[in-house]
Amino acid sequence: MSAQTQEIRAGLASVESFTVAGISILTSNEKAAEDINALWERFFQEKVGQNISGKTDDVIYAVYSDYEGDHEKPYRFTIGYRLDDTLNDNLAPKFHTIPVQEGDYAILSAAGQQPKALIETWEAIWGSDLDREFKTDFEIYGPRFFEEGVNEVLVHVGVKI
Repeated sequence: MSAQTQEIRAGLASVESFTVAGISILTSNEKAAEDINALWERFFQEKVGQNISGKTDDVIYAVYSDYEGDHEKPYRFTIGYRLDDTLNDNLAPKFHTIPVQEGDYAILSAAGQQPKALIETWEAIWGSDLDREFKTDFEIYGPRFFEEGVNEVLVHVGVKI
């Protein structure tokens, strides 16, 4: 490993494909902080979750997709909810849907003060020796994210095995 490569501890899971619907932007890491913060503000201001029918639950997903290369190239960022694939025919056209690719994912926990813990986790991923797919990656904001003092985000990174 080079001096800039870090080893990270991650669990591994095989994930079946599923669909997320929500709001979306195209961005790159050069402007991601500003773009992603603005999209999160819009997500909560527009109460996106109240307008998506067919969602499986109230768990929030953030999906990274449509990579134009590695993490230094432009990509799409979508915030939304996992859909019950049998009920997603009636979505309002204003929502972007993205299929999360089936495959193997490294899973990392970003817990603690947010967004600091999440940023540090992504920095560790970028500096690691993970053999990434760059198809879809996603974050899960489940009940532990909203738990006082825990604030856990589960980061799923598509990897080649």
